Amino acid sequence: MMPKAAKAYIALVIAAGTALVLFAAGSWSSSNTKQFVIYLGLAALASTLKVPVPGLDSTVSPSFLFLLLGMTVCEFPQVVVISLTSAIVQSLWATAKRPRLVQVAFSSAALVVSSSLAFEFSRRLLIGNSAEFSVSRVILAGSLYFPLNSALVSAVISLVEGQALSRVFARCYETLFPYFVGGIAFAALVSGFYSVATAWKGALLIVPVVLLSYLYSVTRTRHMLTAHVGASSTDR
Repeated sequence: MMPKAAKAYIALVIAAGTALVLFAAGSWSSSNTKQFVIYLGLAALASTLKVPVPGLDSTVSPSFLFLLLGMTVCEFPQVVVISLTSAIVQSLWATAKRPRLVQVAFSSAALVVSSSLAFEFSRRLLIGNSAEFSVSRVILAGSLYFPLNSALVSAVISLVEGQALSRVFARCYETLFPYFVGGIAFAALVSGFYSVATAWKGALLIVPVVLLSYLYSVTRTRHMLTAHVGASSTDR
């Protein structure tokens, strides 16, 4: 049975995510529609490229690359929709077992909350539309998004499984840190070569790189999981 503290925390995060989605719906803007549709489609597609995370009952996808690039040109409501769509697709696409509604709701809310906070802080601290500001915004938004999302997910794992939060967060952070840092650096590099008006071209160009990185990550993860299973069998 799930602890009451875990239930309360999950309800709180879902409520926060729902409030942000409702706020985004109420303040919807039709500006940058073309770029929004492109980033939404690319993020949704990238969310299907799921890689299991060794040591954690979770997956990671390269959709955050397009989410970060979208933050440089899209408005807040559009960023919320991209985040929500990415989370839902990643939660439901090609799963070994059908996830519970509360799991999908929490994952979606956590992604919406972390991306919304990253977007708002990066926009408020960096005001401008030049390539220089785009690069800085991607780096700042990514640097905020990753620890925020990691903290939200680590907290629910800690409460549900009764593990120390610091231990869960450290394991999550150490496992995913190289992946996200590399992605943030690559997204920042791409954003520096294009203006705000043509940023979508850079997003399209990195699709082949994303696919190749996914294939490499899947192969590497399979080797790691095989080695882990082999080590466990030997220990027995």
